Amino acid sequence: MAGALAAQPVQLKFHSTTRAYGSRLNELTLVTGDRPMLFASMAGALSAWGMDIVTADAFSNAEGIVVDSYHFNDRFKTLELNPSEHDRFIASIRDVLTGVMPLEQLLAARSRSNRSRVIRVVTETQITWDKTSSSHSTVLQVVAQDAPGLLRAVTATLATSGCNIEVALIDTEGDTAIDVFYLTRNGLKLSDEECTALEEALSKAIADNLAEASS
Repeated sequence: MAGALAAQPVQLKFHSTTRAYGSRLNELTLVTGDRPMLFASMAGALSAWGMDIVTADAFSNAEGIVVDSYHFNDRFKTLELNPSEHDRFIASIRDVLTGVMPLEQLLAARSRSNRSRVIRVVTETQITWDKTSSSHSTVLQVVAQDAPGLLRAVTATLATSGCNIEVALIDTEGDTAIDVFYLTRNGLKLSDEECTALEEALSKAIADNLAEASS
Protein backbone atom coordinates (compact mmCIF):
# COMPACT_ATOMS: atom_id res chain seq x y z
CA MET A 1 0.00 0.00 0.00
CA ALA A 2 2.82 2.40 0.86
CA GLY A 3 4.48 1.61 -2.48
CA ALA A 4 1.32 2.67 -4.32
CA LEU A 5 1.06 6.12 -2.69
CA ALA A 6 2.66 7.86 -5.67
CA ALA A 7 -0.21 6.72 -7.89
CA GLN A 8 -2.96 7.14 -5.30
CA PRO A 9 -2.12 9.23 -2.18
CA VAL A 10 -4.89 7.63 -0.10
CA GLN A 11 -4.62 3.85 0.10
CA LEU A 12 -7.61 2.01 1.63
CA LYS A 13 -8.12 -1.71 2.14
CA PHE A 14 -11.44 -3.05 3.41
CA HIS A 15 -12.45 -6.52 4.45
CA SER A 16 -15.10 -8.13 6.60
CA THR A 17 -14.93 -11.32 8.67
CA THR A 18 -17.57 -13.45 10.36
CA ARG A 19 -16.75 -14.16 13.99
CA ALA A 20 -17.35 -17.46 15.82
CA TYR A 21 -20.75 -16.43 17.16
CA GLY A 22 -22.04 -15.21 13.82
CA SER A 23 -21.58 -11.44 14.00
CA ARG A 24 -19.45 -9.61 11.48
CA LEU A 25 -16.50 -7.34 12.15
CA ASN A 26 -15.21 -4.97 9.50
CA GLU A 27 -11.66 -3.72 9.14
CA LEU A 28 -10.45 -0.73 7.18
CA THR A 29 -6.73 -0.04 6.81
CA LEU A 30 -5.53 3.40 5.74
CA VAL A 31 -2.05 4.28 4.49
CA THR A 32 -1.43 7.90 3.53
CA GLY A 33 0.65 10.96 4.30
CA ASP A 34 0.14 12.53 7.72
CA ARG A 35 -1.78 15.82 7.90
CA PRO A 36 -3.95 17.77 10.34
CA MET A 37 -7.47 16.44 11.04
CA LEU A 38 -6.74 13.12 9.30
CA PHE A 39 -7.85 10.89 12.19
CA ALA A 40 -10.87 13.09 12.88
CA SER A 41 -11.94 13.02 9.23
CA MET A 42 -11.65 9.26 9.10
CA ALA A 43 -13.66 8.84 12.31
CA GLY A 44 -16.29 11.26 11.03
CA ALA A 45 -16.63 9.47 7.69
CA LEU A 46 -17.15 6.10 9.40
CA SER A 47 -19.66 7.65 11.79
CA ALA A 48 -21.56 9.18 8.89
CA TRP A 49 -22.04 5.71 7.44
CA GLY A 50 -23.40 4.47 10.78
CA MET A 51 -20.31 2.47 11.71
CA ASP A 52 -19.45 1.89 15.38
CA ILE A 53 -15.68 1.90 15.85
CA VAL A 54 -14.75 -0.94 18.22
CA THR A 55 -10.97 -0.56 18.11
CA ALA A 56 -8.54 1.59 16.19
CA ASP A 57 -4.78 1.85 16.01
CA ALA A 58 -2.95 4.79 14.48
CA PHE A 59 0.77 5.15 13.92
CA SER A 60 3.05 7.40 11.90
CA ASN A 61 6.73 7.10 11.06
CA ALA A 62 9.53 9.64 10.72
CA GLU A 63 8.75 10.06 7.01
CA GLY A 64 5.21 11.19 7.81
CA ILE A 65 3.50 8.04 6.53
CA VAL A 66 0.41 7.05 8.53
CA VAL A 67 -0.84 3.51 9.00
CA ASP A 68 -4.28 3.44 10.65
CA SER A 69 -6.42 0.37 11.25
CA TYR A 70 -10.10 0.61 12.21
CA HIS A 71 -12.30 -2.27 13.37
CA PHE A 72 -15.98 -1.41 13.37
CA ASN A 73 -19.48 -2.82 13.53
CA ASP A 74 -21.95 -2.02 10.76
CA ARG A 75 -24.86 -0.90 12.96
CA PHE A 76 -27.47 -1.02 10.18
CA LYS A 77 -25.82 -3.86 8.20
CA THR A 78 -25.50 -1.51 5.25
CA LEU A 79 -22.43 -3.20 3.80
CA GLU A 80 -23.46 -6.72 4.78
CA LEU A 81 -26.86 -6.52 3.09
CA ASN A 82 -25.73 -4.39 0.16
CA PRO A 83 -22.40 -5.64 -1.23
CA SER A 84 -22.78 -3.18 -4.09
CA GLU A 85 -22.30 -0.39 -1.52
CA HIS A 86 -18.70 -1.46 -0.77
CA ASP A 87 -17.22 0.54 -3.63
CA ARG A 88 -19.30 3.62 -2.81
CA PHE A 89 -18.31 3.33 0.85
CA ILE A 90 -14.61 3.29 0.01
CA ALA A 91 -14.98 6.01 -2.63
CA SER A 92 -16.79 8.37 -0.26
CA ILE A 93 -14.14 7.95 2.43
CA ARG A 94 -11.37 8.56 -0.10
CA ASP A 95 -13.22 11.66 -1.35
CA VAL A 96 -13.39 13.01 2.21
CA LEU A 97 -9.70 12.34 2.89
CA THR A 98 -8.59 13.90 -0.41
CA GLY A 99 -10.86 16.93 -0.02
CA VAL A 100 -13.09 16.12 -2.99
CA MET A 101 -16.11 15.91 -0.66
CA PRO A 102 -16.41 18.01 2.52
CA LEU A 103 -16.98 15.79 5.56
CA GLU A 104 -19.93 17.96 6.55
CA GLN A 105 -21.65 17.07 3.26
CA LEU A 106 -21.34 13.35 3.99
CA LEU A 107 -22.49 13.81 7.57
CA ALA A 108 -25.51 15.86 6.53
CA ALA A 109 -26.52 13.28 3.94
CA ARG A 110 -26.41 10.31 6.29
CA SER A 111 -26.49 11.38 9.94
CA ARG A 112 -30.20 11.76 10.68
CA SER A 113 -30.91 8.05 10.40
CA ASN A 114 -27.85 7.16 12.48
CA ARG A 115 -28.76 8.76 15.80
CA SER A 116 -31.14 6.27 17.40
CA ARG A 117 -29.25 4.28 20.03
CA VAL A 118 -30.22 2.84 23.42
CA ILE A 119 -27.77 3.57 26.24
CA ARG A 120 -27.72 0.73 28.78
CA VAL A 121 -24.82 1.85 31.00
CA VAL A 122 -24.12 5.50 31.81
CA THR A 123 -20.42 6.40 31.83
CA GLU A 124 -19.08 9.57 33.40
CA THR A 125 -16.37 11.32 31.41
CA GLN A 126 -12.86 10.88 32.82
CA ILE A 127 -9.82 12.63 31.36
CA THR A 128 -6.41 11.67 32.75
CA TRP A 129 -2.83 12.56 31.85
CA ASP A 130 0.42 10.62 32.07
CA LYS A 131 3.50 12.76 31.52
CA THR A 132 6.17 10.25 32.55
CA SER A 133 5.51 6.91 30.81
CA SER A 134 6.62 8.15 27.39
CA SER A 135 9.93 9.89 26.79
CA HIS A 136 8.62 11.85 23.82
CA SER A 137 4.83 12.25 24.23
CA THR A 138 2.17 13.23 26.73
CA VAL A 139 -0.26 10.36 27.17
CA LEU A 140 -3.96 11.23 27.32
CA GLN A 141 -6.67 8.78 28.33
CA VAL A 142 -10.32 9.59 27.70
CA VAL A 143 -13.03 7.40 29.19
CA ALA A 144 -16.48 8.50 28.07
CA GLN A 145 -19.99 7.47 27.10
CA ASP A 146 -19.78 5.93 23.67
CA ALA A 147 -21.95 7.77 21.14
CA PRO A 148 -21.98 8.31 17.37
CA GLY A 149 -19.38 10.93 16.49
CA LEU A 150 -17.45 10.69 19.79
CA LEU A 151 -14.10 9.80 18.26
CA ARG A 152 -14.42 12.54 15.68
CA ALA A 153 -15.32 15.08 18.38
CA VAL A 154 -12.29 14.11 20.46
CA THR A 155 -9.77 13.95 17.62
CA ALA A 156 -11.05 17.15 16.00
CA THR A 157 -10.54 18.93 19.32
CA LEU A 158 -7.00 17.58 19.54
CA ALA A 159 -6.28 18.75 15.99
CA THR A 160 -7.72 22.24 16.43
CA SER A 161 -5.68 22.57 19.65
CA GLY A 162 -2.52 22.04 17.63
CA CYS A 163 -1.78 18.55 18.94
CA ASN A 164 -0.23 15.84 16.83
CA ILE A 165 -1.40 12.28 17.50
CA GLU A 166 1.73 10.13 17.49
CA VAL A 167 -0.12 6.96 18.51
CA ALA A 168 -3.83 6.31 19.09
CA LEU A 169 -5.28 3.24 20.80
CA ILE A 170 -9.07 3.16 20.63
CA ASP A 171 -11.26 0.61 22.38
CA THR A 172 -14.97 0.29 23.13
CA GLU A 173 -16.42 -1.89 25.87
CA GLY A 174 -20.21 -1.92 25.67
CA ASP A 175 -21.35 1.69 26.10
CA THR A 176 -17.93 2.89 27.30
CA ALA A 177 -15.22 4.28 25.05
CA ILE A 178 -11.63 4.05 26.29
CA ASP A 179 -9.30 6.07 24.08
CA VAL A 180 -5.57 6.60 24.61
CA PHE A 181 -3.55 9.15 22.65
CA TYR A 182 0.18 9.86 22.63
CA LEU A 183 0.34 13.60 21.94
CA THR A 184 2.95 16.16 21.00
CA ARG A 185 2.78 19.81 20.05
CA ASN A 186 5.52 21.16 17.80
CA GLY A 187 7.45 17.98 18.51
CA LEU A 188 7.38 18.43 22.29
CA LYS A 189 5.36 17.16 25.22
CA LEU A 190 2.41 19.28 26.34
CA SER A 191 2.89 21.74 29.19
CA ASP A 192 0.68 21.73 32.28
CA GLU A 193 -1.14 24.80 30.98
CA GLU A 194 -1.76 23.17 27.59
CA CYS A 195 -3.13 20.04 29.27
CA THR A 196 -5.52 22.11 31.40
CA ALA A 197 -6.84 24.06 28.40
CA LEU A 198 -7.16 20.90 26.31
CA GLU A 199 -9.02 19.08 29.09
CA GLU A 200 -11.61 21.87 29.24
CA ALA A 201 -12.03 21.81 25.45
CA LEU A 202 -12.37 18.02 25.40
CA SER A 203 -14.95 17.99 28.19
CA LYS A 204 -17.08 20.48 26.28
CA ALA A 205 -16.70 18.65 22.95
CA ILE A 206 -17.69 15.32 24.52
CA ALA A 207 -20.71 16.83 26.27
CA ASP A 208 -21.84 18.64 23.12
CA ASN A 209 -21.50 15.49 21.00
CA LEU A 210 -23.46 13.40 23.50
CA ALA A 211 -26.24 15.99 23.58
CA GLU A 212 -26.38 16.05 19.77
CA ALA A 213 -26.37 12.25 19.52
CA SER A 214 -29.20 12.03 22.05
CA SER A 215 -31.40 14.65 20.41
